[in-house]
Amino acid sequence: MAAPSPQTFEDVKLVLLSPWSTAALALCVAAAVTALALSAWSYRRHRWPGRLALTVLRALALSAVLALVLQPALQLRSVTRLPNHIAVVIDRSLSMSIRESGGSESRLDRARAVLTRSRPRVASWRETRVVDFFAFGAQLSPLGEAAIDGGTPSARAGSAAEPKAKRGTAAEPKAKRGTDTLSADEGATRIRAALAALRRRFRGNDLAGVVLLSDGRDNGRFGSGQLSLPSRKFLDKFGAPIHTVFVGRSLVRDVAVTTVFADDFAFVRNAVKVEADVSISGIDKPRVPVMLIRGEEIIARQVIEVKPGKREYRVRFEFVPQRVGKFVFTVAAPVYEGEALTHNNRRSFLVNVIRDRIRVLQICGRPSWDQRFLRRLLKRDPNVDLISFFILRTPTSLALVPPSELSLIPFPTEELFQKELGSFDLVILQNFNYAPYGIGIYLPHLRRYVERGGGLAMVGGDLSFTSGGYFGTPISRVLPLRLLPPSANRDRLTSSAKFRPKLTRRGRDHPILQIGATRAETVQLLKSLPSLAGVNRVAGLARGATLLAAHPQLRTASGRPMPVLATREVGKGRTLALTTDSSWHWAFKAVGRGATRRAYDRFWHGAIRWLIRDPELKYVRIIVGRSRVRRGAKQRVVIRVYRPDYSPAKDVKVSYEIAPPASTKARRKGSSKADVAVARTARTNDAGEVRLELTPHAVGAWRVKASAVVGGREASETELFLVEPAGPELRDANASDTLLRQISLATKGRYLGRAEALPELSFRPPRVLQVNWRRDIELWSRWWWLVGALLLLGLEWLLRRKLGHI
Repeated sequence: MAAPSPQTFEDVKLVLLSPWSTAALALCVAAAVTALALSAWSYRRHRWPGRLALTVLRALALSAVLALVLQPALQLRSVTRLPNHIAVVIDRSLSMSIRESGGSESRLDRARAVLTRSRPRVASWRETRVVDFFAFGAQLSPLGEAAIDGGTPSARAGSAAEPKAKRGTAAEPKAKRGTDTLSADEGATRIRAALAALRRRFRGNDLAGVVLLSDGRDNGRFGSGQLSLPSRKFLDKFGAPIHTVFVGRSLVRDVAVTTVFADDFAFVRNAVKVEADVSISGIDKPRVPVMLIRGEEIIARQVIEVKPGKREYRVRFEFVPQRVGKFVFTVAAPVYEGEALTHNNRRSFLVNVIRDRIRVLQICGRPSWDQRFLRRLLKRDPNVDLISFFILRTPTSLALVPPSELSLIPFPTEELFQKELGSFDLVILQNFNYAPYGIGIYLPHLRRYVERGGGLAMVGGDLSFTSGGYFGTPISRVLPLRLLPPSANRDRLTSSAKFRPKLTRRGRDHPILQIGATRAETVQLLKSLPSLAGVNRVAGLARGATLLAAHPQLRTASGRPMPVLATREVGKGRTLALTTDSSWHWAFKAVGRGATRRAYDRFWHGAIRWLIRDPELKYVRIIVGRSRVRRGAKQRVVIRVYRPDYSPAKDVKVSYEIAPPASTKARRKGSSKADVAVARTARTNDAGEVRLELTPHAVGAWRVKASAVVGGREASETELFLVEPAGPELRDANASDTLLRQISLATKGRYLGRAEALPELSFRPPRVLQVNWRRDIELWSRWWWLVGALLLLGLEWLLRRKLGHI
């Protein structure tokens, strides 16, 4: 480019040509100010007209002298400027898709309309600057101008609309063209991240300013309320004005459950508190009910008294779960006509209800060493809530004093077996004969208790099994053993010989007998443990029962080993039978030999865990990758199957079903993706697993159910996980201009509100790229400057003489 002629310049400014250093010049200025102050002080005895005249003359004289030192000059320059950039940034988050008050125009449509009507203004900016378009949600991305018109091939960034190179202006290389599609589909609004990306993008160039079009619903580091101190510092250092356009409405007709505060875990039969934040705007109802729902059942209800001018409310619920398991709860509000959003009227969450403490009912026929050791074990466990009864006096016992003088309490049969039975997780009948205490009429209750999910353990002794009169009773139908008919021959029902139980193949891996760290250690421990003494004879195993340990010598009538330890699953419950009352030998006698009671403790802890269906001991288990996933994110599911001995079940057929929320239709309106229930079968791998991966789209609680045949009976498991909206964008339909106002104020930009088109705005001037020539016109070296300084000094001297000041 040819240099301009010397008569043409684009820039003029005042400069100082003094060769002195800045420190020396500052010292000269300080000396002049000091001299002026001393002179003014010396004129204090004169009247104010004379004093003022002398001070002004002295100040002008000192200024003239100081100018000779500073050597001021006018500098004329011919420069080449690089056009700086105006960034037009459009919010493309999901909240921009909201059509407020049932209208047909979305917030993004409104932003498009503002820019369409502002084309003449943008064209005027392009005469001296480069205008770039961007869209942002979670991150910033370039945007072709055609996207503003929905893809219409109008003037595009980097095309004919680019500024032309003029005299004194250098042409900017064409920017990379952005995408020509613009839709509100981002799951987050992060304004600060977008502004930071702009600064990085234009670090080597010059950013003139930013025009930001948004609904102000930031869910990043800025937030939608008052700016934090770090955010204010960020904006102070941004270095360019940010002009903001608000394209939303602050009061949209909407009821939204924005946040639910609930623990992931709760304890059964303990009060659970749930809180929820509800946003209400534009609803002309004096009261809005909010419900807490479990499945399809409303378990709690609160009513919000709507107050004018108030939008945010908090509701509180309290309920007491009665069952153990994982449940879906939903906080829901009614859907009113004309709401901008309807799916945010409800919000679901999962609560895993677990046992606070294991409630155990232990009933013993008489005090014994076996009863004492088991009771002590249960009392010592902080996770067990033990109710223990043992009979000290039977109805046939001889009493030497009247019953009123005895301190013993009557056996509470009705309270235990009718009123409170369902509150226990496990019932232990330890060498207990039910007949003398009027319990026979409650045995059907105990059977139903097991079938409905309770645990029952019967421990041997001379008052247990057939010896306790249980043959043919409802209890005998749920035990894992077939009982012998009653007999007057005691030796036919019991044996008092010592023995060492023999572990079966299934017993080696069963969790009840995992008393060692490994299978080999378990087998070795059982061989080294003290012998047991005494056993109840039985007819054999019941159908569907599992034999874990058998007598080494005794046989049943069919020639099979006599069971010592067996388990069974009945309905939803489990039962255990231990046909000896000498398991305490593994604690007391083991310690006497110098060993520990660890084997005894592990045996009974394992038995209790199995009887109460500890989740870790199920035959079929489902593990989901995450209990909460975003809509459209991948979810991993692993189904594990175990054999009755808890070894991995290889090559087993597994039937599984993956079901979306019940309220989800087979194909969502306006979507090509279907969320329908899937029922399929698969076979486990060598690790006993079936691995699945799915991409759920329907928002709500999804159910995964799997079943397999294990040990001749079907075992199943159900797991739940929640699919949540893709980010917090659509939790609340209301827009907010609070943040946009603060951004413009902090960066010296303009808040334009709901502008129809962009007005004339102020931007940073383009920076100088190159100085072509420079010319200095000295002011201090003119003859009239020296004459003026001398004239001022002479006038001051004359006035001083006239006033009599020497």
